[in-house]
Amino acid sequence: MILVTTILLVAGFYVGWNIGANDAASCIGTSVGSGILNYKRAILLVAICVVLGAVLQGHQVMKTIGKGIIQARLPDLAIFIAMLSAGTFVTLATFFKIPVSTSESIIGSVLGVGIGIFGFQAEYIKFTVLKKILLAWILNPVLTGGLSFIIYAILIYFLRRTERITLWNRTISIVVILSACYVAYSLGANTVGNAMGPLLNKYPDKGLWLALFGAAALAVGAISFRGGVVDTVGKNITPLDLPGAFAAQFAAAFGVHLFSMLGIPVSTSQAIVGAVAGVGLVKGIRAVNVRQMIRIAVGWVLTPTCAAGFSYLLYRFLSSILINV
Repeated sequence: MILVTTILLVAGFYVGWNIGANDAASCIGTSVGSGILNYKRAILLVAICVVLGAVLQGHQVMKTIGKGIIQARLPDLAIFIAMLSAGTFVTLATFFKIPVSTSESIIGSVLGVGIGIFGFQAEYIKFTVLKKILLAWILNPVLTGGLSFIIYAILIYFLRRTERITLWNRTISIVVILSACYVAYSLGANTVGNAMGPLLNKYPDKGLWLALFGAAALAVGAISFRGGVVDTVGKNITPLDLPGAFAAQFAAAFGVHLFSMLGIPVSTSQAIVGAVAGVGLVKGIRAVNVRQMIRIAVGWVLTPTCAAGFSYLLYRFLSSILINV
């Protein structure tokens, strides 16, 4: 029993580490890309705020992933495979510098093992919840993109009419840092459920401890991976100035926080990418790296599909071997 628990916790930590490594870019990519913070200071802020968000508000999304998709107790093998599959695909995306959705990865993996166990029985797999989550995935980057477009356009309007440029720049620099902290808090509130949700299915009375454990994993991942994903978000979609960095970060944080309070797991990466694209569109479509956006969008589609297929096949394969042993 202790060995099984240890293996599952290690798998959960692996998922959390991957989330921190990939989604740290969602929090600090714009701040680093605009030159306000260096990487080390930015990542320290992320680690602190991620822990706060995970502990204070991470339970809602954790419940959705742990209990809301598959309405049954999952076998230990299924929990392990779901987390291993999710972590593997996020690791690959981080290696290729693609800001993918960790929410999509874990939900695809949980759905895959759920189908492997129960088939497509609506009694066990809550397709109504999945439809709600899918709709949120579509709305998330659209919402943050529209909000960042409006915020940036307003800031540029006032910037062109002010004569106190130095004071303006100092003020914007401060609010950019604060908005980065807000994104990190929202990241912790939403994505700790991705790492620990499957474990909550097995340990329903350990929510707070799992949130703390997941927060630590996210923080370690953010600190330990000096990622190219940060450059992808902060520099390779569109050039960011100070008002643009603030608009993108605040819009992304607001979107993710909103869905977190509703208990819906969404992607911080999708939120920030949509928000950065919204900033770029204020300058015109040519200011947005369309090829980079397409590459990211392909990753968003492939991640849940491949994670679901991989976890389904791996569960069926291993369970058949164990039955025959």
